[in-house]
Amino acid sequence: MIARAPAPPALTISRAATGVYAIGSLANGVFSTVPTVLLLYFCTETLAIPPAWAAIILFVPKAWAIFWDPFVGAWSDRTRSRFGRRRPFLLAGAIGLPLAFAALFTAPVTGAVNGFLWAGGCYFLLATFYSLFAVPYSAVPAEITPDAGGRGRLVGWRMTASMVGVLAGAGVAPALVAYYGGGRTGYAAMGLVVAAACLIAMIGPIAMLRRHDLATPVERGPVERGSRPQEGLVAQLRLAMANAGFRRLACAFLLQLTAVGAVSAAAPYLVTGAFGRSERDIGVALGAMLLATILSAPFWSRLGRRFGERRMLAAAALGYAAAATAVGSAAWLHAPWGIAIACFVSAGAPFAGLQVMPFTLAAHIAHAESAGRRAGGESGIEGVFTGIWTSIEKLGLALGPALTALILSLTGKAGPAVAGFVAFVPALLALASLLFLVPSRGGRS
Repeated sequence: MIARAPAPPALTISRAATGVYAIGSLANGVFSTVPTVLLLYFCTETLAIPPAWAAIILFVPKAWAIFWDPFVGAWSDRTRSRFGRRRPFLLAGAIGLPLAFAALFTAPVTGAVNGFLWAGGCYFLLATFYSLFAVPYSAVPAEITPDAGGRGRLVGWRMTASMVGVLAGAGVAPALVAYYGGGRTGYAAMGLVVAAACLIAMIGPIAMLRRHDLATPVERGPVERGSRPQEGLVAQLRLAMANAGFRRLACAFLLQLTAVGAVSAAAPYLVTGAFGRSERDIGVALGAMLLATILSAPFWSRLGRRFGERRMLAAAALGYAAAATAVGSAAWLHAPWGIAIACFVSAGAPFAGLQVMPFTLAAHIAHAESAGRRAGGESGIEGVFTGIWTSIEKLGLALGPALTALILSLTGKAGPAVAGFVAFVPALLALASLLFLVPSRGGRS
């Protein structure tokens, strides 16, 4: 017999449990950032892979993840086991992700073809295991507590930890490569050290969910009268996208992350071109921005709980539009380096809001939708919402650099053109997102 889908426990999540859960995001931040920062250079300079081949290595796993994420979310929603819905996926990701990461930078092969096959295969596995961990992990706040404030704290702490992981991935990983002597040896040692550290971080949420990830009965025998068979993936995706509020929030989030991706991708060209600094200062500028993001994230979480997440998201979008214009204008005017750093810092604070607020709002929507389904004896679909959401996140972060690459191809990396692009286009995208933050009158919002 099939038991009705159990409701999530009506528990208040303690600060200790919230912190243990958030630690898992350190690994997410590191594993998503290190390949972004180092993989292209590792492929072309250490493995001697042609740049065009290296571009394929970077692109294919990202394109795959856009389709894989919603499937993983639906899969975890439909899972029935005595270990709950999310923990089996977190455990699989915690095992496979560090192994794939370590293998990626070990590369015990020679020759461009072998290097291409090794790096491409390992990075594909890395992206696959990353989704197995990250999608169910990100779905937890939507289902773990009926308290909106508790969900906001879970998301806020998680995004803060993620930004710390991003900062560590961008700064510590390259330093480890240099510390261990560079070359193949340095990258291999870095891969092992980072993988081991992230494995420890990923154990935290698995242990925390032991008390909160409900065991669910395995389906056997005929369907109980009054209950419905579980929908397939397509049906679940349609249910999520039928939510008008979720659709509008997703559109706003896509525009906002496209703006963020454009500024981040253009930053190296602004630092070395418009501001006339060395490549070393690229890390200084991005590090200053991320540090401001980390310090600001907890405050955005509190402001969202006090004044409303939607209102604070609009404020963050306005702030990021102004900051992007400031960064581009400073580059256009060849402002002193100190002013440039201040402009990057000013972008870091609203960027935190563009991370914390949308994820919190998405968790609220997924919780409300799933609570209604559970009241009717059906299972929740938090994972489907989260899978779609992470796909949109990856799409936005890919579209931003694509816009920057288009400008570079049209202008030949001309400093004024890139500065003008940053001053206007990201701001327009962020402002356009405000149109989708006005609650719709029809449908669910």
